[in-house]
Amino acid sequence: MKKFLALFLGAAMLFGVFAAVGCSKGATRVALEYTEYKAPAEGEEDTYDRELVYQNDLDVHGADPSVIYVDEGEQAGYFYMYVTGIGRGFECFRSKDLDEWESMGVAYEYTNFEVDGITYSSFAASNHWAPEVIYDEELGLYCLFYSAGYRFKGLSFYLDCAVSENPQGPFTQYARYIETLELSDSASQEEREQLAYWQEKLAPYIDNDVAAELGLEEDTLYIYPPLVDFRNMREQKEGETDSDYMARTPASTDLDTYPNSAGYMKVIDACPFIDPVSGEKYLYFVRDLGESGETSNRFATSCIGVIAMDDYWRPKLDENGNYESVKLLTETNRKNVGDTIADSSLIEGDVNEGPYMLYNEESGKYYLLFSANSYWEKSYSVRVAVGDSPTGPFTKLSRSEGGWLLYADPSCSWMSGTGHNSVVEKDGKQYIVYHAHQNRSQGGGARMIGFDSLVWTTNSDGLLIPHANGGSYSYMPQTTGEWSNIAPEAAVTSTNTAEGSDVKYLNDGVVKFHDDGVVNEFDMNAGSAEITLTFEDYREISALFIFNSFDFDRTLGQVDSVEFYTKDAETGEDVIAYTSALTFDWDKYYVDGEYIPGGSFVIYFQPMLVNKITIKLPAVSSACSISDIMVLGK
Repeated sequence: MKKFLALFLGAAMLFGVFAAVGCSKGATRVALEYTEYKAPAEGEEDTYDRELVYQNDLDVHGADPSVIYVDEGEQAGYFYMYVTGIGRGFECFRSKDLDEWESMGVAYEYTNFEVDGITYSSFAASNHWAPEVIYDEELGLYCLFYSAGYRFKGLSFYLDCAVSENPQGPFTQYARYIETLELSDSASQEEREQLAYWQEKLAPYIDNDVAAELGLEEDTLYIYPPLVDFRNMREQKEGETDSDYMARTPASTDLDTYPNSAGYMKVIDACPFIDPVSGEKYLYFVRDLGESGETSNRFATSCIGVIAMDDYWRPKLDENGNYESVKLLTETNRKNVGDTIADSSLIEGDVNEGPYMLYNEESGKYYLLFSANSYWEKSYSVRVAVGDSPTGPFTKLSRSEGGWLLYADPSCSWMSGTGHNSVVEKDGKQYIVYHAHQNRSQGGGARMIGFDSLVWTTNSDGLLIPHANGGSYSYMPQTTGEWSNIAPEAAVTSTNTAEGSDVKYLNDGVVKFHDDGVVNEFDMNAGSAEITLTFEDYREISALFIFNSFDFDRTLGQVDSVEFYTKDAETGEDVIAYTSALTFDWDKYYVDGEYIPGGSFVIYFQPMLVNKITIKLPAVSSACSISDIMVLGK
């Protein structure tokens, strides 16, 4: 049996959702026709209107998702996603809502072609990891950055780039793209000299070692090199520098004992960023742990660094042709680079990876999002470090400061390994897209794609921080389309407010999922309560979500009624449309003795114009809380 009904009947029917008329205080009271959505019974199909609701069903395979939104051209109105998956390159998906995805095929496949008996190939033919795409408006190009392993050299990973004028590709490896690139007549002499330098630097070269592995004759295989090559890292600058340290194994290593520590550095997880303040371009990356494949290096931990890029997404060079700026930004289990004592409360294992940079104009801060712990562990999660510039220094926030952005509690069975994220924005709203384990309770290597809203809140220190309304496995409001959560625009009041609580937590758009001391809920005393949201004018709305407390002991089992203040379409008469009692879906949110936070009372109805909503809560014997109220409207 389908539990969701088709409710959208058109603007002419905005007010045709009532029954049973009566009078009260000058307004006609009518019973609202609505659907109270709950999970289906076992064996029934779970059908819900995806224009209003999404649920992280985790039905798209892939890892390390990069998502962009296209607002111009033939692909306008689509989200595009790129994931680790096929090995020889990257597959592309597109979606209107971040929920339902269609495959657009292979967006990038490694360079491999033959001309007159000569084979031309990329340095990498497999192990393509962690794509990250950015649209460069000045260049008119979609730039796909990634890491990949050099052919037949084991785990020797480099950073590379591919470009396209179309978000779904095909993307062309940067080294091949640049060999025939011509600048416009307005280009400066310096730009022309730089182009000539990079055309020579990235020109395909003979690699007879790889040719032999492939069974080819000598001098018949030309390799297109990676864009960023961190060999001989120690020679980039004189003296002891951050870039020196990144290539050490470990930081205190005696180079006489470990001579290879001064050379090649294995890097993964490239993430491009254009600073909205300065316009400067940067590429974040991870110095990976473990065997390097190129030398005898072993790195005990991974860390995050950044390299300055030029206007054409090539590393900036100094007067000696070395990378101008490479800087270490994080060390595992240390709040700041250079801390001599590890902070046991960070709980990062030996991994800092998957960097993603956010800038918030209101705070003027830069937020480095990164993943900690190993990707197959349940504890794989997204963390936050904050700085005043794109190159830091960055200070990691603790869990109680809001530094654990997206994670699964160790005991939960409904979400695992939420990490390696990107953030995408549409119409001023931000969403965090991430991978999570297919095995929700135990973790593992199989990963699927999920997403949730990213909102901003203030921690106890007054610092503006990002907050993920998830990782969720509840029915969440879908705001990527024409409907938005307009509750924050309403004035809110309530009776029976607990001392120290504040009604602002009722409509701040923030849902509490963890007991981390960062996000607040609205607390009420024992007894009944009445909550009212009032809009300045009538707004068209279609759904209401009342999020229960994350704390099982403070949950509500029922809402007595909800009243919507509207008008009759024909007479203009004031109307109060009311619901019957709403019951919480314990079958979905309390399973095998485990309470799943993020659940809500959800009702859907034919769109109607409303200027006030009153929520009547029953008399309860103990204190209770509401995490948030969301109203889908226009």
